[in-house]
Amino acid sequence: MLNGRSTGRFELFSTARHHLGYFKNVACAATYTVASAVKHDVLESLIWGALHKVIARHSMLSAIILNEHKQDSEVYFARLPSIDLRTCVEFLERQSKVAVGDRDEELELLLQDQHRINFREDIGSKPFWRLVILHHPEDQSTFTAVWFFHHALGDGGCGPIFHRTLLSALDMSNPTDAVNPIVKIPTTAILPKFEDLHPHPISWAFFLRAILGSILPSIFAPRAPKLWTGPPVIAPTPLPGTRVQLLPISAPTTTNLLKLSRENGTTLQATLECCIATALFSVLPAEAYDKVNASGPISMRSLIRHEGQPVGDDEFILALAEYTHMHDRTSHPLSSEKFPWEEARAVRSTIQTEVSKQGADNVVSLLRYVSDIHKYFTEKVGQERAVSFELSNLGLIKAGTGAGDGWTLGRCVFSQSPHITGPPIVCSAVTGGDGCCVLTFGWLDGVVDDEMARAVVESVEKLIQGLVGGGS
Repeated sequence: MLNGRSTGRFELFSTARHHLGYFKNVACAATYTVASAVKHDVLESLIWGALHKVIARHSMLSAIILNEHKQDSEVYFARLPSIDLRTCVEFLERQSKVAVGDRDEELELLLQDQHRINFREDIGSKPFWRLVILHHPEDQSTFTAVWFFHHALGDGGCGPIFHRTLLSALDMSNPTDAVNPIVKIPTTAILPKFEDLHPHPISWAFFLRAILGSILPSIFAPRAPKLWTGPPVIAPTPLPGTRVQLLPISAPTTTNLLKLSRENGTTLQATLECCIATALFSVLPAEAYDKVNASGPISMRSLIRHEGQPVGDDEFILALAEYTHMHDRTSHPLSSEKFPWEEARAVRSTIQTEVSKQGADNVVSLLRYVSDIHKYFTEKVGQERAVSFELSNLGLIKAGTGAGDGWTLGRCVFSQSPHITGPPIVCSAVTGGDGCCVLTFGWLDGVVDDEMARAVVESVEKLIQGLVGGGS
C-alpha cells in the first residue's frame, strides 16, 4: 500500500455509517455522445484508456479506507499501488433506447440496485468506487457512465469533477489503442482533510446551545408540534433497501423555472425545496401534520486553499456545511394557482445566512466533540428523525464539449442512497449539458410507503408544470 493519511472527523462521519450499512454510496451519471460511431467491441479499451488519465489526475481515486470497524483514531486512508479496471468497471447493454426527455427507467433500476451495495468486499484489492457503462447495441455514438463512490472520498461535487475529467480524457484517447487494464498509481499525495484546511470556528453561544440541546432536549431543543419526519429510526436485519424514482424536467421548463425563481427574488434550490414541501403537505393528513423540516448541504470549496491555491471545483474533497429550514403548512397553499414565493425567498435567506458564516457555527463543526461516531449513529435507533427531507442540488455541470467532433456531455443524474438515521426522503438534483434538471427521489423500504413517495414525486411534477404553465 502507498502512504495515505488519517481520516478527518467529517470523513469519519461517512466511514462509520458505511461500516454500519447505514449509507452505501453516492452516484453521478452522465450521457456521453460523439459524432462518429464507436464500435462496442472497442468501447471497453476507450473507457479504460480514459480512466488511466482520470486516475492519474485525481489521486483520491486510489484511496481506500482501512479499519472502518475500529475506533475513530484507528481509521485511515491507504493508497492502492495499482487498480485493475476489470474489478471496478462494468459494461451493461441497455434493453431499449431512451427517448429524449423520457424517464430513464433502466438507469433508475440500476441506481436502486447499486445503492444497496457497499465497498466492504475485497478491501485492499479494489477501489472504493465503481463505474457502470450503459450502452445500446444499435447506438454506437452514445453511452451513459454511472459512477458510484464512497462518500468519504469526496462530496457530491466530486461527481461533476469526475465526469468533466472523463470527458476531457475521452477526447485524448484513441479507441484503437491496446490498453492495459492495470493502472499504476502515481505518488501524488491526496489533499489534507477538511479540518486541516478550514478552522471551523464555533462561538460559545452556538456550542452551549448544542450541548444543552443534547442534554435537555425537551427544554433547549424541543421538537416542533405536528412535525412530520417519518417513523422513528429503525435498523432491522437485514437493513431496508433503497427505492429510487427519477423526475426529468425538460430544458425549456428548467430554463423557465430558473427564470421565474430569479424574477421572484429567489433561487432554483429554494423553489424546488418549496415544491417538495408543498407536495408533502398535499399527501400528509392536515389534522396530524402541519410542519416539515428541510435540510441541504452547502459547499465550502470556495473557502478552502491548499498550498496557497484555491481548491475550487477541480479537486476531490469532502467539504460541506448544512442548513435547515422549517416549513409550515400555512405558508404552502395547496392551490396550483398560488405558489409560495414568500416562503421560497425565506429559504433563500436561510441559505444566505448560513453561507455568510463562512463555515462558522455549523453542525459539521460539532463532530470534533463526538467521541465515538459509530455510537453516535447506533444511539439514534428508536429516536425520532430531525429532518423530513433533504434536497442536494449540484447545479449545472459546466463541462463544455470536446474539440471538433469530440465527445459531448448531455443528460446528467445525481443520486445517493438514503441514510438509515437521516430524513425519510432524499432528493438529489443536477442539470446536465442538455439543459435538463433531473430530480432523483430516494427512500427506504419500510420507512416511506411507495405509494406515498410516488405521490409526492407526481405532485412535485404537477407543481412545476403549473408554475411554468402560467401559475403565479
